[in-house]
Amino acid sequence: MILLVDMDAFFASVEQAHHPHLRGRPVIVCGDPGRRGVVTAASYEARPSGVHAGMPLQEARRLCPEACYVEGNPEKYVAQSLDLLQLYLEHTPDVEPFSVDEAFLSVGRARGSLEEAREIGARIQRQVDERFGLGASIGVGPNKLIAKMAASVSKPRGLTALDAEAFRRHFWGREVQDLWGVGPQLTLRMRSLGISTVGELARAPIPLLEGAFGIIGPQLREAANGEDDTPLVPYHRGIDAKSMGHEVTLSRDSRHRDSLEGTLLRLSDQVARRLRQEGFVARTICLKLRDHRFVTRLRQRALAEHTEDHRVVFETARALFDELWNGEAVRLLGVTATQLARPEAGTGQEEMFEHDSRSLRLRQALDRVRDQLGESSLVPAGALRHVRTLGHVPFGALKPRE
Repeated sequence: MILLVDMDAFFASVEQAHHPHLRGRPVIVCGDPGRRGVVTAASYEARPSGVHAGMPLQEARRLCPEACYVEGNPEKYVAQSLDLLQLYLEHTPDVEPFSVDEAFLSVGRARGSLEEAREIGARIQRQVDERFGLGASIGVGPNKLIAKMAASVSKPRGLTALDAEAFRRHFWGREVQDLWGVGPQLTLRMRSLGISTVGELARAPIPLLEGAFGIIGPQLREAANGEDDTPLVPYHRGIDAKSMGHEVTLSRDSRHRDSLEGTLLRLSDQVARRLRQEGFVARTICLKLRDHRFVTRLRQRALAEHTEDHRVVFETARALFDELWNGEAVRLLGVTATQLARPEAGTGQEEMFEHDSRSLRLRQALDRVRDQLGESSLVPAGALRHVRTLGHVPFGALKPRE
């Protein structure tokens, strides 16, 4: 059996646990509360007002003026996540962190029944509360998909156990977008085919789904039936990142091309730096642009070969920016590297290094300086053009994305 432990309003709950005066009050975690940005997390006390993650702070203040605004602390949340991981390991060695606030646990060894797994989930839930003062919603199921969706049934502090039949009874009448992995665009395409509920997707003809969605069509049908053979990969076996990115909400909307390019250069440098730190190279670069109307555009481009060079990342991001930008004021920019690989895995990176060894040695030297003196000790000169647009960049404004 699989458990999914989903921490309730994790960032906000950690702040409430660490600061007793915040308990029971609406809390909004963000970047610098004195600057423009978006909501990173909202406590359950703030959510009835309509506040949610990703909402502009200005709108959050209008909806919930009595809320306490707290600047986020990523190091604190990661440390708390690691403490939770140690708790999970007391119950099973098979733990797969799914995000900073979620983890899958396999409790199938000698504990085959749904009820036994539910009892383990209840014990974990109590220990999370007793040790850390935090709430967790837990889903139990025969696979990761059912466990994930079961955790969403009753929040906060819910505990739901579903077998495949119970999954179908509960979710077949729900809108298709409630199925894990089905986003807004996929929902629109399904509705154009006459598929509005999870049950309709579960019964849809496979040829129809293959024609509309290709190879993922049958997989979507299986998911709607509660079928999922995705293995649980314990963290000790190592789980490579799928992407690395950074994005920033500008301190004010900007049409200034030099400043926007400077921002792109800084973001590209940070992405490349993370690639090198964690031993990856990337084959695809993605650009995210959000304008002053809150319209978000995304575009990506595959490279001729893998890279961890900030110049290549920047040149690609700038080309994508030229394709997306229509001259309107920009609110947010983001750069992400995907299709990651290890250099030794036949990416061709070794050959490139032979032809550009001087550049490699320079990057390594710069990385050593940053390791000793901090990330801001050295930045690309062209990136200094972005300070007019960014000013001080707090947590929640310039943030990593996985």
